[in-house]
Amino acid sequence: MWCAGIAALWCDMSGNSFHEDFDRWMTGLDSLTSTREASDEWRRYRYAFAHRLGTELAGATETNPPVVGSAVYGIWLRWGLLYVGQTTDAFRRLRDLPVGESHHVANTFPPEIWDRVVVVNWRLAPEADPAVTSLGEATVGLALEHALQLRVQPLANSARRTTDGGWRPIDRARSRSRGAVAAPKIRDLATAVRQVWDMAAHHEAGDPPLPAWARCVRPREVLARMRAENGRSG
Repeated sequence: MWCAGIAALWCDMSGNSFHEDFDRWMTGLDSLTSTREASDEWRRYRYAFAHRLGTELAGATETNPPVVGSAVYGIWLRWGLLYVGQTTDAFRRLRDLPVGESHHVANTFPPEIWDRVVVVNWRLAPEADPAVTSLGEATVGLALEHALQLRVQPLANSARRTTDGGWRPIDRARSRSRGAVAAPKIRDLATAVRQVWDMAAHHEAGDPPLPAWARCVRPREVLARMRAENGRSG
């Protein structure tokens, strides 16, 4: 069954472009890891970038403190929103997000190709206290995650892996999870988070500053700055 499922998947790929792109990707990785020395340089370069990106996602900035406690976050690729998640330990989770050791997204979609990452430290929103008092912080975080996923339908949250190597679609509209049950009870907070989320998702250089409890980081710009700094130091 596993072999048949994989064969069907590969046959579904349109034309030869997928296989050609895949082969170029493999050739590039083979070149980047062709020797022990090259492999060491590759891992150091990638971790330096992941560490820098994690610091920009969660660390203190010139105007804002570190992101700690509860937050929702989203990852975009160039075509649109890929993933929405939540955490009660934002500083740890966001710093690990690009590394991928405790989070699956970076294993399939490496952070070098992420277009932007939005972080909303919702516990600092004025509307947060009543919701947390009523439901508890962990439940509110799950409710916000559910509400965002239901609204924007990110690709990586749309299906679950199966034991036979395939995928099973998720119908969030029919979910009875803790987050789904609690979501209708946090409408004021959900509205505030949604407004800030949309503002951050479209934020560009030169726009008015985001609220202190939100940020938008563009990984490709982080990578470009690192390359420029390495060029100057070299």
